[in-house]
Amino acid sequence: MIRPALSIIILLCWAFGATAWGEPMLLVNPQKLKEFKDRIGYEQVVFSPDPDVGVVADWDGVKEFLPTQEAGWEAFSEDVYGLAGGLVMRKWSFRRGTATFILKVNVSSSGAQVARERFLSGVSTTSMAKIPYVRGPAWLGQLSVQMPGTPLQTVFWVFHNVFVELRDTSGISVEPMARSLQGFMERHVKKSVSQNLPRIDKVTVSKSMPHVDEEVVVQAHPNLSRPSQQLRVEFQVKPEELGLMKQSATAFTYQALRPGRSTVEASLGDLKFLLMSQAQVQVDIQPKK
Repeated sequence: MIRPALSIIILLCWAFGATAWGEPMLLVNPQKLKEFKDRIGYEQVVFSPDPDVGVVADWDGVKEFLPTQEAGWEAFSEDVYGLAGGLVMRKWSFRRGTATFILKVNVSSSGAQVARERFLSGVSTTSMAKIPYVRGPAWLGQLSVQMPGTPLQTVFWVFHNVFVELRDTSGISVEPMARSLQGFMERHVKKSVSQNLPRIDKVTVSKSMPHVDEEVVVQAHPNLSRPSQQLRVEFQVKPEELGLMKQSATAFTYQALRPGRSTVEASLGDLKFLLMSQAQVQVDIQPKK
């Protein structure tokens, strides 16, 4: 049997205490958030009743809508981050002179509610005394907010399991881009997001009961049924329990540091579809021999 080809990309650093793949946690002022929700009528917004309905798309497809070199834009960065709660974010940045263009697409693999919470967190994380945004265009997502005034330059919206952030400081309206992105998402709505996640068949450990100072190898075994996937495997541990020694695409080698039960959480992210699945394994560390 010919084994399906698989592109697995590893991240070369890990910071425990951040969310998955190193993206920092957003802090929200509760009072500021409540005032904002009341002002935009958040509780009256009608969202889809089925939390598993959402966008399942190869997000490379939005590249045709992005700023071009012909228009004077220089691609500055393109990154993928894992976030808490089964979210994956892809960020594109461009610059033209002193102007910047930023697109962030946050996709939830854990239900539409997670995307809405990320939307509220994203718009309410500000040092300003009042969240400045107002309701945005009704045609944009299930709920959108924007900076007041015209043209439309900074806009955020949520659509099923996706939260989109779009900013352009060049003075040109982002409405054509927003319409194209919304149309792209509408064309890729599926009834069951959970059935389209990348799959971890199992997570194995070389020793389920290592002693302190011994090495233990933790390996994720991705399901290879979709050979076109571009996957990233990561593990989250408490560094005071397991110290990272080396890593490969699917396996990390740790040194056991202190006795006790340690939980290793494996994350498998699809870098094209921005979907993620997670699995856990327990390591019972024994006292030093």
